[in-house]
This record gives sequence, structure tokens and C-alpha cells, in this order.
Amino acid sequence: MTYMIKGANAPVPAVPLRVAVGRQSVPGAPTVSAAALLLDAAGAVRGDADIVFQHRPVHPSGAVRHVGTGQGAGQLAEWLEVDLLRVEPDVQRVLIVGSCADGTFGQVPGLYAQVSTFDATVVAQYAVTDATAETAFVLGELYRRDGAWRFRAVGQGYEDGLAGLTRDVGGSGAVTPVAPVTAVAAPAPVTPSTTPVTPSASPAVPSAPGPVPLAGVGKVSPGPGPSSDAAAYSASASPVPPVSAPTKLVPSYAPGTPAVGTSVEPPSWAADFFTFEPLVYRGKGSKTITVDLPFPPNGEPVILEARTEEYNFLSVKIPGREDDVFLSDLPDHYGRQLMVPSRKGGPLTLKVRNSGAWQLTVLPLSAALPLDFGTVTGSGHEVFLRTGPAAELKVRAEDPHKGWFQMHYHWGDTPGDLRRPAKRIVYEWNGRRVREKVALPSGPLLVTIDKSRHQWELTLDAAAPDEPVRGARKGWLR
Repeated sequence: MTYMIKGANAPVPAVPLRVAVGRQSVPGAPTVSAAALLLDAAGAVRGDADIVFQHRPVHPSGAVRHVGTGQGAGQLAEWLEVDLLRVEPDVQRVLIVGSCADGTFGQVPGLYAQVSTFDATVVAQYAVTDATAETAFVLGELYRRDGAWRFRAVGQGYEDGLAGLTRDVGGSGAVTPVAPVTAVAAPAPVTPSTTPVTPSASPAVPSAPGPVPLAGVGKVSPGPGPSSDAAAYSASASPVPPVSAPTKLVPSYAPGTPAVGTSVEPPSWAADFFTFEPLVYRGKGSKTITVDLPFPPNGEPVILEARTEEYNFLSVKIPGREDDVFLSDLPDHYGRQLMVPSRKGGPLTLKVRNSGAWQLTVLPLSAALPLDFGTVTGSGHEVFLRTGPAAELKVRAEDPHKGWFQMHYHWGDTPGDLRRPAKRIVYEWNGRRVREKVALPSGPLLVTIDKSRHQWELTLDAAAPDEPVRGARKGWLR
């Protein structure tokens, strides 16, 4: 772990990260609300959509999420997730911001920002020790430098609150401080002290010594906070892609139950697969594009993420193949699908058809969403990675138009094994309402929703005691 002082910076891995904006859990202390602001090269947000907070919990790109509030080990924090692989090229910095509605940051005990990977390894932590009368605070920022990502401990406060911050970076001040998420029991009301909390004697010592074991973190719905800006922006926000509970936390659907069987190791194959920076292609109508990557012969699939604007229906086809990558409506103008390169390797040609504007992003397989115990919700096509033990998957999906719903898992010892699914686990041809319960073997394996116009909910529980457990495969190494 890197303990940081104000102004210091440190490299962070270019992987999905979790960021906690936390404090000591002390009755009567002011509520701290977390937000992320995505800034362009000019240091400004491009619009209100670049401000991610509780009432707008997901950025349109899917790269940044507000995933909830939780507490444990004497700490209280709000969590953000930042998938650095999916951050748009136009975004140069992601500010990590806190705001207070019922006090000042000088009254917040043990304020800190903590950056960790999805396997709970803390890579940076900054403890704020000099806050006074501020009501908005930039704790840190993730920023690009020489093709890599770094985290800087900023420590800049605003006594005039979010109005001062938005004056610097643009936007309409939509990050309205909100009440705590109801999943976390709030302390009994106590009149806040007017005396600032005395900071730690040493700025190098963080308030929390390690990863914060928070509970009750899961899918976030807009809460009962102030209705001025927050309600309006919540109503116009983009649909929420799936959000999974942080690893090793208590799943929100079973408060107080230990998260037995959650993934305990990062996927060992991630560094051994074909890796590359995400490639983004934009167009309108019908167009042929070339994915100019040196795909290895007989290599593993990659992820194709699709977004549309005016029209939902999208066709993406690899010439010479019978099956399309996409050939369906995207119910929320968004979907992710596995795309299999040529067995000979080399660049890949795609024929794209849509009646309006579209965007395709090619991502490495390591960008699959983690599937851990708990519940995730979303729509359309999606790609998940499961690395834990055998489990039971409950599938709930609905489509008023009775569309086709299909799920597979991919499992194997080599990249070539992953090119084709190992087993179809859900198949509904006239699937207005899908209700299935299926067994998943121990990972690592890929789980895909590859046919869907549905709004869906997936819940992963421990396998039944009599469920046979097959051994995990050997890491998919070349």
C-alpha cells in the first residue's frame, strides 16, 4: 500500500479500481457524499453526464460508477468504481470529490480516499489532515501520464461548496449532497460538534490501516435526497449497466451474512492473454471498419461493446461467418458481446449497420465484469468473469415483446478452448418472463448473456451441499 501526503502522486495499475471516500464512523459527524468528475484536456466536464454521484450512479460510458455506501471496522464510506480500461480517450482526469450537507470537513473525523483493485489490494491511500471550513473537497484524482495512469493526493477544499468546484470545472452543480443510503443503519441523530476534529499528528498515517471491510454495498437506486437538481438529473440519467458488489463484502441482499465463497484470487490468466489498449470506432449508418490489432492465431475471444443513439437495432457481422456478433435491439442502447478473432490471427473486418449514430469499443477479455455472490441487474447482452467456487445462479428476466434469451458459459485450459461455449445454461425462445436456476462449476469461466432484449437480474448463491464441485482449470496459459 502507498500512504500518501498532500501533493504526492503514485502509479496505479490500468485495471478496474475501487475508490472509497471514507471517514471514521462517529455519531453526529457530518455526512460525506462521494462523486467522480470526468474532465477533458481543458480540465472541464463536457456536460452534467460527466458528474457521477448517487442520483446519477453510472457514467454513459460505463467506466465510472457510484456503487453504494457501507460501514464496518469503525469506518463509513461511499464507494466508486473506475474501470480505467473503459475511460474514454477524451477524458484525461477523474476527480474524486466529497461534499458535506450538514457541516464542514473540519468536523469530519478521519477523512480519507482509498484506491484498491477488485481483489481488495490497496494501491494508494491519502488521509486528509488539514480540512477546516470547506463543504466540498477534491480528495484526489486519477490522471493519464505518458500512456499510464497515476493517482494524485490533491487535498483542495472549497468553503463555498459545490458552487466553487463547478465554477472551476463546469457543470451545473448537480452533485447535490444526499442522505446516506438506507442499506446502512445511520447513527442516532446527535447535534454536530462545532469544534473541528483534531487531525492525526502525522499526515503519512492513514485513518484506516488497510482495506475497509464495508457491508451493505450493492445496486444503488436514487434515494430520498434533495429534489432540486438531483431528482431532475436522476430522471434523465442513462440506464444503469450491471453493478456488482465489491469483493469480500457482505452482499446487500443478505445483510449480516459472511460473503462465503467470494472470489479470493485475481484471475491468474489476465496477464497472459492478448492485451491491448481499448479501440473506439464511431460512425453513422452502414460502414465497414477494420480492427487493426495483431490478434494471435487461434487466440481467445475479445469483448465488443456497442452503443447506439437514436435507434436500438444494431447489426455487426464478420464477413464470411454465419453468426453475427450483434443482430438485435439493444434495449438500453448498450450491450457487450464476445467477438472471436480469425483462427489465422491478424486484423479483423466488421460490417456495421444501424440507422443512426453508433460507437463500438474493442476491449481485452480481462475487461469482463466480475460475477461474485450477490445480485446484479442490467439489460441486453453482457460478458461476466467468474473466478470463485461452484455456485448456483438464479436468472430472472423480462421482455414484453417475448424475445429470445440465451446464456452460455465458456471454460477451458487454453485460449482456443474459450472460442466456443462449453455449455448453454439458459434458453428461452419466447422469453417474456424467464425464471431459471442453474449450476455453475468452479472458475475461472466466462458467463455470457448472448441473446437478450430483456431487463434481467442475476443472483449468485453458494452451491447446494450435494452439488458436485469440479476442479478449477489450470489458468488458460499459452
